[in-house]
Amino acid sequence: MLEPLVHLLESAGRPRVCVVGDVMLDTYVWGDVSRISPEGPIPVIHAGRTEHRPGGAASVAAMLGELGAEVALVGLTGQDAAADALRRDLEQLGIAFGGLVASSSRPTTTKTRYLGYVQSAGRALQQLLRVDDEVTDRLSDTERRAVSDAIGRAASSCDVLVLQDMGKGLFDDGLLRETIEGARQAATPVGVDPERAEHYARYRNATCVLPNRYEAQLATGRRLQTEQDYRSAAEFLLDELALEAALIKLDREGVYCATADGLRRHIGTQVREVADVTGAGDMVTAAFCVALAAGARYGQAAALANFCGGMEVSRRGATPLPRRQVLEALRKAVDPVATKIVPREDVEQLAAALRSQGRRIAFTNGCFDLLHLGHVQLLGYAGRQGDVLIVGLNTDASARRLKGPGRPINSQEVRSRVLAALADVDYVVLFEEESVLPLIRQVRPHVLIKGADYDRTGVVGHEFVESCGGEVRLAPVAEGFSTTEIIRKVARNHEDTD
Repeated sequence: MLEPLVHLLESAGRPRVCVVGDVMLDTYVWGDVSRISPEGPIPVIHAGRTEHRPGGAASVAAMLGELGAEVALVGLTGQDAAADALRRDLEQLGIAFGGLVASSSRPTTTKTRYLGYVQSAGRALQQLLRVDDEVTDRLSDTERRAVSDAIGRAASSCDVLVLQDMGKGLFDDGLLRETIEGARQAATPVGVDPERAEHYARYRNATCVLPNRYEAQLATGRRLQTEQDYRSAAEFLLDELALEAALIKLDREGVYCATADGLRRHIGTQVREVADVTGAGDMVTAAFCVALAAGARYGQAAALANFCGGMEVSRRGATPLPRRQVLEALRKAVDPVATKIVPREDVEQLAAALRSQGRRIAFTNGCFDLLHLGHVQLLGYAGRQGDVLIVGLNTDASARRLKGPGRPINSQEVRSRVLAALADVDYVVLFEEESVLPLIRQVRPHVLIKGADYDRTGVVGHEFVESCGGEVRLAPVAEGFSTTEIIRKVARNHEDTD
C-alpha cells in the first residue's frame, strides 16, 4: 500500500497550491521551572529561549512548502511586530506572502505557549500556559475587498486551493461562496479545513472537506465511535455539501475517506510514540492537498495524509516535514533493509551528519561472502564500539581481484542485503577499490575495527584514523571459521556424494 506513495512523491514535482485562511503567529517560550510561586499555587518559569513559527493557515502553507509545493498564502494580519516576524519566517521558508493583507484595526492573531522544563517532577517538558491575542470580528468592507482581490490573484494559477477556516473572522458566507464558485469555474479543486460549527452549508460545492472527529460530530449530529459511524458521517457530508470527497481525521484511529464515486476506506494509524499532537491535523490537510495537486486519487491522498500525520505527532510542536524525510520514512516502511544500503556518493554527507549529531561512528570492512559465525561475532563486536556501525563491502569486481576468479560466491546485491538485515549493522557502503582507505577517508570513523588475526599496524587506514583522533580496535576471532574453508568443505562433500 505504501509503495505507490513513494512513486507519488518521487514524481510530484512542484505542484502549485494556494492557501487562504486565518493566519497566526505561534510563539513558544521555553524556560526552567524549579519552584512554586509564594503568591499562589502556580509554577514560576524562568523564561529563556523564544521561538516564532507560522500558525493557522500559515502553518499549513509552511507544511505544504516543505512537502515540495510552490505555495501562495492569502490572509489578514495586523500592522505589528507579530506580522513582521511572520513575514520573516515565511520568507525563509520560500512561501509567497504577497496575498497577506495588513489591517490597522486588529492585531495579528498570536498564540504564545509557555513551556517549562520540570525535571524534578519526572517530566522533561510541560506546557504551562497559552496566551491568545486576537480579534475575531467580521472584516470591514475595505478589508474584505482587499482579501477578495488577493484571493483572485493568488488562486488564478494554482493546482489546488486550500481554505483554512479557523473562525477568526476572515471568512463570511459570501466570501466563501465567491471563492468556491470562482475555483469551480476554473476547474480548481478546493479542499476545506472547516471551522468548528454546527452547520457546513457555507462550504457547499467545495471539492472536499477535512474535519477532525469533534468537528464532524458537531456538523453531522452523530457520535463517531465505530466504523459505521464514520461512514454515516462522511456520507452525510458528501450528500449535504455536494462534495467529491470527505476525509475525517480520527486522531489515534487514523482517517476515514469517502468519495462520491463509492470509495469507503478507514485507514488506521501505525503505533507511534506521541510527543505532541499540535499540528497533526494541519499536516494531514497539507499532505492530502499536496497529493491531490500532484495528481493523486483520493484514496492515495488519504493514505499519504495519514502517514504524514503519524510522523507529525512524534515531533514537538507544529513542525513541517520535508519531502525527503517523508520519502525516507516511506522507503523504510516499504523495505527497511534497502534504506540501510547507502550509495558511495552519499556516504561522506551521511558521516558528516552523524558526527554533527554527536554520534560515535564505528567502521569495519570485508567481502562477507558466505556469512558465518566469525562474521557475526566481528559485526557484533564492531557494533558495540560506537553508536552507528558502517560496513564497507567489496564489490564483486573488488572481491574477485582479492580472492580469485571463483569469488565471490554471492553477488554484491545479495551480500549487501544480508549484511543490512543484521541488527548490528546500521549502514552498508559498497566500494570498488582494492584498498578500503579512500572509503575510510570519506567516513572518518571514530573507531576502526578488524579481526584480531590482524596486527594493529597492519590494519589499512589505521594511520589516518589515529591522526584524526580515532582509534583501532581488534575483535576476538572465532577460530575455525572462514569462507574459504566452507567452500572447500562443500566441494569435498560434493565429491564424496558423486
